[in-house]
Amino acid sequence: MLVNIKLLTLCTLVLMTAVGCYPATALAADPAPESGGMIFLHELSDPEGLNPFITNDASSTKIDKLIFESMLELNYKTAELYPVIAESRPTLSSDYLTYTFKLRHNVTFSDGMPLTAKDVIFSLKVVKNPLIVNATAMRNYFLDVKNVEATNDYTIAVTMAKPYFLAEYFIGSLQILPKHVLDPQNLTDQYSFAQTNDVATAAKNKAMNNFATWFDTPERNRQKEFIVGTGPYVFEEWRTNERLTLRRSASYWNAGNDAYKTSYPDRISFIVTNDRSTAIKELQMEYIDFIEYIPPAIFADIDTAAFPHIATTSYIVPTYMYIGWNQRRSVFANKKTRQALSYLVDKNTLISTVMHGFAIPTNSPIYFGRPEYDSTLNTYEYNTAKAKQLLAEAGWTDSNGDSILDRTVNGQRTDFTFTFLLNAGNEQRESIALFIIEELKKVGIKADIQKVDWSVFLENLKTHDFDAMIGAWITDPTPNDPRQIWHSSQSSNGSNYVSFAVPRADQLIDMIRTEFDEAKRMQYYREFQQIISDEQPYTFLWVLKYPTAYNKRLHNVKFYSVRPGYVPNTWWTPKALQQN
Repeated sequence: MLVNIKLLTLCTLVLMTAVGCYPATALAADPAPESGGMIFLHELSDPEGLNPFITNDASSTKIDKLIFESMLELNYKTAELYPVIAESRPTLSSDYLTYTFKLRHNVTFSDGMPLTAKDVIFSLKVVKNPLIVNATAMRNYFLDVKNVEATNDYTIAVTMAKPYFLAEYFIGSLQILPKHVLDPQNLTDQYSFAQTNDVATAAKNKAMNNFATWFDTPERNRQKEFIVGTGPYVFEEWRTNERLTLRRSASYWNAGNDAYKTSYPDRISFIVTNDRSTAIKELQMEYIDFIEYIPPAIFADIDTAAFPHIATTSYIVPTYMYIGWNQRRSVFANKKTRQALSYLVDKNTLISTVMHGFAIPTNSPIYFGRPEYDSTLNTYEYNTAKAKQLLAEAGWTDSNGDSILDRTVNGQRTDFTFTFLLNAGNEQRESIALFIIEELKKVGIKADIQKVDWSVFLENLKTHDFDAMIGAWITDPTPNDPRQIWHSSQSSNGSNYVSFAVPRADQLIDMIRTEFDEAKRMQYYREFQQIISDEQPYTFLWVLKYPTAYNKRLHNVKFYSVRPGYVPNTWWTPKALQQN
């Protein structure tokens, strides 16, 4: 338990009984926002680091958004790109290959040095360097960047090897690093973009090797002198497994010009508590101010009458849960079988019981808040009669009277039995599986559960060593590129774990990636979704609603569909309740 002497300035020991100690006026209708103080946010674990190029965990990403900025960012309300470091969105050549960005002239890093085109080129050369192993995840989105040139200190032209309709998003959203801090020997000047596109060539380049070795280290990921950005906050302190603190930048270049860059708190501290039940107690005792996600079963037990300083709510996150049916297994090879299984999943009851209402049914890999979403898709409502009909049409019968369905596969009788692969410790997914197993038993399908460690779970998915699994994908409320999960080529080295393969779906995915006419792209998205709906490689479950809680001393607490779903630098506390 954290010892927090800051509380003594606000409350007497009556706080320990959590009856609250707020002045009556402090929680009245908000006057004007007041700057100052420190807010305390919960984290389950330390972030991997603070270098945005060599980390991609959720904790690192949300913290980095306060330190670093990009040429373009997502508007939290509209989910549309808007210019931040760039003066405007880029101009695009008629062949859809060259993006020209003009940078603002007044952008400075937190150390006072100006940001120029050389920093953008440096950042792109870093992410393109194939020898930086820990940047592999990010590099996937920049493979088709062919060349980048600066026409002056504040104008750059990015040329693609082939058209890609999300190129503006990924190039524009790349957080810009300071070349003067991270490349003091100018090693990145000694290789070209062409050399980054070939691993064999890169391996022979001494400068590329030396830079990759120097950059891809824990020091560049954690030490304060290397964590330098242009954002409204700077890295102040990191106590491992305890807390990480950011401090408002005293010389932020864009102060007062962007509502999402407002920095009301003097400091934002991320408090590490790796048990959510303990975190709830810390919220009750006012050691922390905000918990991003609370499991529904725990959330239901929060007593706001006993702890009146706590506010509870929930917000939608564009994350969908699903059951994946491995089509390499003979029992799932027929689409009518998969359709039947979807009809046997009672989503509404599961949402009510397991999810405690914190979910919204879905039936597509496209977020229902996006214009690409097809609202005409089959919802596969719970229907045992329909499921039995489809199972019979797929050839499933109880030929030997043992109460288990079977069918002939390659001349042999095959029972309809399978196992759900789950990651150990995920009680929610286990509850879902157990519920479904009972429903399947009613129609003659026998299923079991196998729980494995997270690393084994991921390895089994990658090697297709499973029957069925329960998983989730998180997205942004932005245009979607289905290739990683749904293209047949991704069943070997991508995320197509269920081995979905339909030639027309592949064609549509490729057409989506290169189509810049929005109306045509919408048509392709909708046809693609209809194929997915008909084939049912997944049984789509629901979009998540995150139960959350925070201390009422925080004002202006709002939630959005853009990750991480909230903007803590825009929260403020009345002077009477500020903590330092």
